[in-house]
Amino acid sequence: MRDKAVSVSLNVSAAQDRIDVLGEYDREEDFSPLIENIRQAMLKTARLEISFYDALTLPKEVIEAMAAVILAGKDLKIFTYHSYLTHILVSLSLPVNHVPHKAISKQKEELKAVVIGGSADSLDKILYFIKHLPVSRLPIFIVQHLDEKTENKLDSLLKTYTDYQILMPTHLCKVEQGTIYIAPPGYHLKVANGLIYLTHDAKVCFARPSIDVLFKSLSLEYGKGLVGLLLCGLNIDGVAGCQALRTHGGTVLLEDSAECSAPFLPDQARKQGIYDYIMGIREMTSYVASTTAKPGEELSSELIDLFLEALNHCYGYDYRGYQYTTVKRRIDKLMRLLEIDDFHSFQHQILLDPGLFRRFYQEMSVEVTSFFRHPDQFKRMREEILPYLDSFPRLKIWSAGCASGEEVYTLALLLDEMEMLEKSQIFATDINHFAISHAKSGLFPLQSLEQNRSNYLASGGKKNFDSHVENNGLYLKIPDHYHKHILFYQHSLIHDGVFNEFQLILCRNVLIYFKPILQEQVMDNFSRSLHPDGFLVLGKSEGLSTGQGGRYFEPFDRQGKIYRFK
Repeated sequence: MRDKAVSVSLNVSAAQDRIDVLGEYDREEDFSPLIENIRQAMLKTARLEISFYDALTLPKEVIEAMAAVILAGKDLKIFTYHSYLTHILVSLSLPVNHVPHKAISKQKEELKAVVIGGSADSLDKILYFIKHLPVSRLPIFIVQHLDEKTENKLDSLLKTYTDYQILMPTHLCKVEQGTIYIAPPGYHLKVANGLIYLTHDAKVCFARPSIDVLFKSLSLEYGKGLVGLLLCGLNIDGVAGCQALRTHGGTVLLEDSAECSAPFLPDQARKQGIYDYIMGIREMTSYVASTTAKPGEELSSELIDLFLEALNHCYGYDYRGYQYTTVKRRIDKLMRLLEIDDFHSFQHQILLDPGLFRRFYQEMSVEVTSFFRHPDQFKRMREEILPYLDSFPRLKIWSAGCASGEEVYTLALLLDEMEMLEKSQIFATDINHFAISHAKSGLFPLQSLEQNRSNYLASGGKKNFDSHVENNGLYLKIPDHYHKHILFYQHSLIHDGVFNEFQLILCRNVLIYFKPILQEQVMDNFSRSLHPDGFLVLGKSEGLSTGQGGRYFEPFDRQGKIYRFK
């Protein structure tokens, strides 16, 4: 999700230097100029300001360069525009001023009706939309280009997909709420004063029924309360209708031509700028469905499902198997942070703004961890599991869902104490590549030192936790010699599957956020990733009932949540 290359701007004055940093960091050559600027500024001035406009994480070299400014007694001010980076730098005792980002919230109009127009390749899209749209009081109008002599069977098809009332209307039929109206072959469909009019007027662009005719009449009837969906097609009938709809304050959604085999129709409207948003049919469905959610109302599982389906299609991140309570909690929190009151505004801004999606992505990534967390598990590993695994000439360990990395470095420290580190390789994975980036730095909050010491002693540690880390008075740093035994990867437990064989797998407090079907998939992957003589360690809230793990594993330490193959 990298948006732009890094740009470093240095502004020098007699009193202070200011460095503005645009873009994100992916490569060493990106941040080398910044480090040099920081070092030069530290030599010249007593005050330095640095603003990070786009970065969500920073490599440890940049953080250490800024820390050096403070440790040299200079005045440093850091301005951040993303809460994730703010959280990281604050935890490392760096002086941060967060500039909050508030989403631009367009006033939500009351939706009064929905109209769908399409031609070639639009049938499947219409069926998808109607099938997944929660039943509401909205009237919905559908017009397709069909030969007049062809029987339109859309009404009978839709009846198998929805509980909406479906009508192929007659002349002067009254418009009722919660009803879907389908334009019949050979007639233009118009609406005025709550009544439907069927006319046999001249064809529009060789089409009768016409998308233009229906869109224009509905725009006069419903104004700002109308949403129009223009789907695939090979004709230009519908373009003028979109113009009328927007002229009267309605909202036009164009289908993304990338998912059309007949993209001519939406492309023509796009080229003329006659639209509000370009979306795939999944995003369109979520957009319209969310209008039924009222401020303060409990989100339904239907709306959450549609939103997650749209996110997966739009950004390629799949949260569809996460527990509803987890997703809802994250949505509620982010809506409060962004000061957005209604779910409709929230979800369509997330779908349209990759920057806001990244905020959602961060909220969905749970990072609750510490060194030697749940020390009783590490004590069992210290006393029984690792001595047993020491018989292997090479040891491979997988920390799945490693978050910010404390568990990974805990394993490295433990292996070092047991003189097993040199023959060991730790694979650290997480779906959140920002968390992976932060974990690679090996920099951790100083304020957690007492908890780390306590956990270390409770895990059976005989030395001193402080001897394993470097303390510069601002934060804790993992010494470099540990890093060569750790490989960090972005990896999805659901989609990326098996990638090696391990003697020890730790996946603690990750599965509880998944629905059972995903839990089963992960357990199956673990069964194919674990060495026959290996061990699986789960979180304190998990067990063999999670994902039907009992099919593969049996307890080695039931209370400690440590398992082996049956």
